[in-house]
Amino acid sequence: MSAQHERPASPDEGAQGVHVRPDRGVSPRPDATDRTEAAPRASIPSELLAIAALGILAVASATAGGLVAVGLASIPLAVASLLLPVTGAIACAAAACALAVGAVIGRPADQVPAAAELAVFLASSVVLRAALGRVARDGDDVADARRAERIDDVLTIAERLTQTVERSEILRIVVVETQRVLGVDGALIRIRHGQTLEVAAWAGIDDATVRRMPSVRVDEGWFGQIFRTGRPWVADDVLSDPFHHRLYGIVGRSPFASDLVAPVVHHGRVIGAISAVSRAPLRWNRADVEFVAAVATHAAVAIHNADLFAMARASSDRMGVLQAASARMSRQNSIESVGRAIVEETGRIIDYHNARVYVVEPPDDIVPIAFEGRVGAYEKVDLDVLRTKLGRGFTGWVALHGKPLLIPEANADPRGMTIPGTDDVDESMLVVPMKYDERVIGAITLSKLGLNQFDEEDLRLLTILADQAATALESARLLARTQALAGELRRLLDMGSELAHSLEPRTVADLIARYLAESMGVDQCAISYWDRPGDRVLTWGYHPRERLVDVAEEYGLAGYPETRRVLRDQVTVVLSVDDPAGDPAEIALLRTEGNHALVMLPLVAKGESIGLVEIISSTPVKVDESRLEFVRTMANEAAMALENARLYEAARNLADRDQLTGFYNHRFLHERLGEEIIRAQRSHAPLALLMIDLDDFKLVNDTFGHLFGDRVLAWTSERIRSTLRGSDVPARYGGDEFAIILPDTDAAAAHVVAGRIVAEFRERSFEAEGRRAIPVACSIGVAAFPGDGRSAQDLIAAADRALYRVKAAGGRGTAVFGPTLVEPGAEHVAPGRKGRRRSPGRPDPEALEGAAS
Repeated sequence: MSAQHERPASPDEGAQGVHVRPDRGVSPRPDATDRTEAAPRASIPSELLAIAALGILAVASATAGGLVAVGLASIPLAVASLLLPVTGAIACAAAACALAVGAVIGRPADQVPAAAELAVFLASSVVLRAALGRVARDGDDVADARRAERIDDVLTIAERLTQTVERSEILRIVVVETQRVLGVDGALIRIRHGQTLEVAAWAGIDDATVRRMPSVRVDEGWFGQIFRTGRPWVADDVLSDPFHHRLYGIVGRSPFASDLVAPVVHHGRVIGAISAVSRAPLRWNRADVEFVAAVATHAAVAIHNADLFAMARASSDRMGVLQAASARMSRQNSIESVGRAIVEETGRIIDYHNARVYVVEPPDDIVPIAFEGRVGAYEKVDLDVLRTKLGRGFTGWVALHGKPLLIPEANADPRGMTIPGTDDVDESMLVVPMKYDERVIGAITLSKLGLNQFDEEDLRLLTILADQAATALESARLLARTQALAGELRRLLDMGSELAHSLEPRTVADLIARYLAESMGVDQCAISYWDRPGDRVLTWGYHPRERLVDVAEEYGLAGYPETRRVLRDQVTVVLSVDDPAGDPAEIALLRTEGNHALVMLPLVAKGESIGLVEIISSTPVKVDESRLEFVRTMANEAAMALENARLYEAARNLADRDQLTGFYNHRFLHERLGEEIIRAQRSHAPLALLMIDLDDFKLVNDTFGHLFGDRVLAWTSERIRSTLRGSDVPARYGGDEFAIILPDTDAAAAHVVAGRIVAEFRERSFEAEGRRAIPVACSIGVAAFPGDGRSAQDLIAAADRALYRVKAAGGRGTAVFGPTLVEPGAEHVAPGRKGRRRSPGRPDPEALEGAAS
């Protein structure tokens, strides 16, 4: 490229500060009528011309004399009349006339025609001056008309720009009208995007050429000057400029030789540039520059207004989406469904790659309730790894401080924390709190790959959405709580209704265990009665009911101090196998039985602890305080029902039991035996009955008296009870006769029980203070269902006949309903139990009236 010198354009060449590149061989366009210049004006003062005329007159008069001198002197005045303005021309004509008059005065008559010639010459000069003045004025009028036309064009363009708010239409009008008005080969407009310029619209240039045009930085080439100064830039010939070739993406010769570029400036910031190009070298003039600059000014305003309108329309659309999102969230009836609505509706107004919704769970947990991933590794994430704490990570920080975060580069912010199992990537984030009544109840977190992907408008919209989401979440939470309360009330009513149908302590305990287990959503629940004198608890109820056979019937409290504390202090204890501070005995038992968590709370009736609730889970369980409180309420209500059942049983025992021996009485024996027969029929289980009579007991009464005999009977009942199972039902049939119902026992097993009773009396004697040992013996008759009878009366009669057969044979033995006597021998072994808190024997609660009263 040949050396070129840039210079500021003069006022006649262009606007002040416009950079112009003058090149050789540049010619104006043939149709550039607006470039016509006004007639030249003399810069010589009229006074100097008058002095010059007088000097010439003096010299000519001295040499040639006469009219020759006057003629010579009038020449510069005539010239001045042509060159000077109108007032100067009249002054020069007046001076010439004065010279002529002076020359004529005192001359002979024959010289007058010469003076007339001089006057004609001067008159012609004035006429010529007038003619030339008219031509100059006509030229000025043409230029003024052209300027007026340009002004009209600018006004027309401005008016058209005000009639649309579509950005694309505004850009099209600018380039089309610029090409038309200037009569150039092409026009285009570039718009700024960050630090680059991109072609946005063009006219007169084919699409292929435009597609070859690259984006350029705002500091490249002459654009650097334009963006620094905010002034137009003019190049008359750019054929050899390498930046021009790069600008138009051309390899080889450029199709454009001249370029006029005007910045599009709004509020002092260059937002783009308008270019007018010509295929031939062209000398741009001031009018061209002013026109393009004026169009650029109007374009800047129109583009800004279009952007504002687009933003307003987008904001309106987003507000419509926000309203729809709010309506959708308000319709949800669970926290999870609200979270799902939040991530989906957020995606309609803000472009993200990952969205998460968290709720705050006291005291310091932040738990995800919804997740949406759209790109790569964001698509699937385990919600458990997203859990965090107050103050940890961006979400924890926002939840703790209640302030939103707009994070252009997540890795550069020290408040961030990498999610376990994920890689550090360039990422932008947007996190806003969800507040309800100035209390942070959750947070919405958005992520997007890349830097600076979110802006203040995104933050504003997400904040609005978060406010709506907080209300929806709290409404869903209140609704869920209301529904839960309704369910709890229904459960309480159902439990109360079922408990009202039974006054049997074990049945009541089983019902309580079932309802409490269902309320806590756990696997098992045990209900135990506290035997204070015995420092033990007795298992009365269990859920599920079928597992009761695997559960110990009682356990002492000596090895379980935490259980004793629950009963004594009426506190609730939650234990987990992972709790290092937990009761070692309880945790060891949990591990042994394959369980993970245990909740113990007392059964309190009338302010006194009467029993224990053990809620057992085989999996980790988070104990919700509100649910635990409800379980306490249920337990307290159930405790009253259980105590009432126990009191009823105790009162019933007064009528059903023999006061001397503590055994059931004759009436109860018949009722219970009938019930057991029905149960045996339904379950096809065996059933047996023993009838016992003390041998020679009349002799004891006759010898020592009835009071002493009563003492012997009480001792006898204790010996019989020691040989029985907890499920066996002993009764005093009358006098020295006893009956024992043996559920789930066939004839052979009944013989074993009978033999053990006979052996017990054979090995022990009654010993009283001050008296020698008194031996006690008995005879036992055995009958089995259904072989020996299908009713209570039949079984009693069969066992009684077998008893008297033993008596007839001399007593001290056992016999079945048949011909064979059976001597005692084999041991009777009650079915063993295994499971929680193993301990032998299962006392019936009915036998505890003395301990409980």
